[in-house]
Amino acid sequence: MSKLSVAIVITNYNTWELTQRCVRSCYIHDEGHFDTLVVYDDCSRTEFDGSFPDSTRLYRGSPNIGLTKALNIAFGLVSEDIVILFDSDAYPTTPFCRDVKQMFAIDPSLGLIGFRTIGRTGNATESYTSEPNIWSLLLGQAVYAKMERWLADKSERRSVFTCAMAVRKVAFLELNGFDENFDWLDLDHDFSMRMNRSHWRVELAPGPRIFHEGGGTPQLTRNRVLRFYKSRWHLLLKFHRLPVKRLVKVLILLRLCAEYVVLLGLGSLLIRNKVAREDKIQGRRELIEFCFGNYRTS
Repeated sequence: MSKLSVAIVITNYNTWELTQRCVRSCYIHDEGHFDTLVVYDDCSRTEFDGSFPDSTRLYRGSPNIGLTKALNIAFGLVSEDIVILFDSDAYPTTPFCRDVKQMFAIDPSLGLIGFRTIGRTGNATESYTSEPNIWSLLLGQAVYAKMERWLADKSERRSVFTCAMAVRKVAFLELNGFDENFDWLDLDHDFSMRMNRSHWRVELAPGPRIFHEGGGTPQLTRNRVLRFYKSRWHLLLKFHRLPVKRLVKVLILLRLCAEYVVLLGLGSLLIRNKVAREDKIQGRRELIEFCFGNYRTS
């Protein structure tokens, strides 16, 4: 077995019970096969009244700085060769350290590994995807989801989600970690896309299974959608994936305006729930204002 050392990093913000579950599962399935387990708390508002195994290292950050900065700090707290990262609402259901060590040991050019994730029913959930392209912004998330099989990026380059990934520490340092211009949306796409464009490789671990269903950050739908439009434009702009930017901006605005008009006129027929309907109408208004004022084309 490889001599590579392994650290596990779990970030927490007001999710102590979930974090305890993740930590407990790491020890159940792989105790003795990792060198360090770090929980980094990003200044939670809730008190921690539980406990972790004695060898767990708990760091409490202050003030709250957001996921991306918290991740960079957490990675800086460990010195092992490999860093395995789990969201607090994820947890391993099988051993995973040996497979990860072996993959990194066999391939010195391997920089990033994604895990396969499952939900409560045991069916696969999304832990990686193709690299984002312009269609998710042009069509909107709902329409794009229905047409993704035809419109998705065909390069076969994988984008691995931070819910469950393993990173070679030297590769992480070469890439200067996570880009702190992103919040918790698209930071993993950016990291994976930079890894794909470097001399490091990205692969999937075929054996281990990690539980993760997502939805661990509650917020109004319109706020989540607005975050998506902010992050995705910045991501595509950064990687030069916005051809004819001015035209793209106009097309996005035309679609949003059309959706806004339809919601105003037919919203009560399309969305029975008044709160949900008003949230969507206000969300479209905010999106139009944001895209018009902030989508730079030069």
